[in-house]
Amino acid sequence: MLLRAADFGLSGYETKETLDNNASLKTQLESIRLQAGELMNLGNVEQQSIPKMCLLSPPQYAGRLVNTRMFIPHVCHDAIGVLAAVSVATACLISNSIAKNIAVLTIDNKDINQGFSVEHPSGEFTVNLEFRYDNGRLIVEKSGVTRTARLLSRGDVFVPINFKKHKKHESSRIF
Repeated sequence: MLLRAADFGLSGYETKETLDNNASLKTQLESIRLQAGELMNLGNVEQQSIPKMCLLSPPQYAGRLVNTRMFIPHVCHDAIGVLAAVSVATACLISNSIAKNIAVLTIDNKDINQGFSVEHPSGEFTVNLEFRYDNGRLIVEKSGVTRTARLLSRGDVFVPINFKKHKKHESSRIF
């Protein structure tokens, strides 16, 4: 579910910790979530993690699409999940959505393959959408994400040199 942060008296740029400690906000979000679960024919979702709630606000940085604060379901996520990011970026392209009125779009033509930067508490997530409009209706042909890789560890591997020939386990260092 996409919600305007401003409708809750928030800028949308609050930290995860600030939002997690906002009891009034969490009570409001839970009330909406429970009602939405019934309206979505999901029944009583009190013990489930769906539907998820996402607060939206304009992006803080130039060139980005939208700013998000995602709740799963009672805790603000420190980032945003892949499916949530794709869903938010897609919603920003739908003409009557809440997201479209918040997003900062830079689309030059109707048939596009474009990356959209979705802000979250710990950075941004680039969503790649290949889409077109057909009689004003959004058609998403492909979606994906761009992730960055970071070094998790570094180490040395030692491989024995001619193991059968040498009784000593001489090794060579490989980088």
